[in-house]
Amino acid sequence: MDKNQDQSSSRQVKKIVIVGGGSSGWMTACLLNARLNSDAKNPIKISLIEAPDIPVIGVGEATVPSIRRTLQAIGISEQDFMRGADATFKSLIRFENWNAGEHFDHPFDRRERPQTDAAALSWLAGSKGGGNSFSTKFSVLSNTSSRMLAPKAIGWPEYQSTFPYAYHLDAVKLGQLLTRFGTERGIEHILARIEKVEMTEAGDIAALISESGEQFTADLFIDCTGFSAHLAGQTMAETRDYSKHLLCDRAVTLSIPYDVYRPDHILPYTSANARSAGWLWDINLQSRRSLGYVHSSSHISAEAAETEMRRHEGPHTEGLEAKHIRFKTYKRIKSWHRNCIAIGLSDGFVEPLESTGLYMMQFAAQSVADILRLNPVFTPATTSQFNRLMQSLFDEIFGYVALHYLTSNRRDSIFWRDATDPSRVPDGLKFLMGEWKGRPPHDMDLLSTHRLFSLESYEYLLFGMGYVSDCAAQSQSAHFSLQETLDKCYAKLPLHENWLAKTLAQ
Repeated sequence: MDKNQDQSSSRQVKKIVIVGGGSSGWMTACLLNARLNSDAKNPIKISLIEAPDIPVIGVGEATVPSIRRTLQAIGISEQDFMRGADATFKSLIRFENWNAGEHFDHPFDRRERPQTDAAALSWLAGSKGGGNSFSTKFSVLSNTSSRMLAPKAIGWPEYQSTFPYAYHLDAVKLGQLLTRFGTERGIEHILARIEKVEMTEAGDIAALISESGEQFTADLFIDCTGFSAHLAGQTMAETRDYSKHLLCDRAVTLSIPYDVYRPDHILPYTSANARSAGWLWDINLQSRRSLGYVHSSSHISAEAAETEMRRHEGPHTEGLEAKHIRFKTYKRIKSWHRNCIAIGLSDGFVEPLESTGLYMMQFAAQSVADILRLNPVFTPATTSQFNRLMQSLFDEIFGYVALHYLTSNRRDSIFWRDATDPSRVPDGLKFLMGEWKGRPPHDMDLLSTHRLFSLESYEYLLFGMGYVSDCAAQSQSAHFSLQETLDKCYAKLPLHENWLAKTLAQ
């Protein structure tokens, strides 16, 4: 137990104050309100404080399939969400040029096991693990996405499909939508700039003081103020830096409205295109595309990164304003300390390669809700367990993202030579990367019970990158075909843009 924590820090939660708005703060507030107050005899008062003039950066954001459960738990309809957040479907991430000239998919659908394991081993032995053919052979969504089809048919129930799917969304519009939704359901919305955090001698937050002198008290404070970490930076400042392993620390972004340039199709997947000093995302929303070049400031200047992105995209980017974002890959050592919880960017961040930012926030908020539903009195043991849970999740996501760089065969720039250097391998991956050169990944390799990435996720990555190249797999023929399922999907599933136009037309 922390020497500064004792049982006197146990506290019953009757009031929660969340500092910071946007998609992170308001999704946290709405999720807690739905989980804690929908059927409670003694509801917990939830207030959200945000400064009235904090600038927001309206990039397109990608998600993972669990967001559907979160939105359902909050109680918002899928069509209202998609209209309000300019949202489109996401069936997978397509990685281009991570190995020279090749691409591979990380789709959301999972093949049946163990029936297809023999077929997967047969494929591996026959193809030496290279190319995109693994996801083409074993993933329905990889095939339907290549045809630009939506992951569900018109008229299917909200949030339901035969296949897992997620969304692309405008994070600013999502925050605005949830602001309206949350305040209508009783969340107190306070516009104020917090100037001072008053602490007790024991280390709890006693009160927040605004620049106008107003005082705000609560039993539990949640910091959703992003990298600035207004509360957590004072109450639990110690962090771990992971930049040795993940080199990217900047992004330059462009928003391209469709009335400026409209491609032939609205992609039902996120594109991640490896570049000279990082990678370029392409996220298609209903009204625009979001481009972002995630790069290392040690390997390319902000100006050169912007030039490279514009040159890659084409002349229609002329006159469009680029935005430059700084970030860091880090984790706060304590996510919950005494009566303060850091959620979202204030707690930690792994670069956006696998679209995990909103997921980590949802996971934290859901965990807090589960804890308080079981017992509204939290203790040092409660906070310690939450901290272990959040660190375990971070470690898993961090390691999986690092694998994308470490398994690449690119050595054509200083960035890629640095990013693939053996010194970049985290301790937790050294043994596994050695094992995976000679055998496929196995469930026994993945120890966390609360993991985001399944065994299939590791297969799509390692086989797609051609990493498991020395595998002495079984070579006997094993028949497996998706063709019957694909024929049904091709007959039922509409083009992505047709689903959007026909379902979301107002």
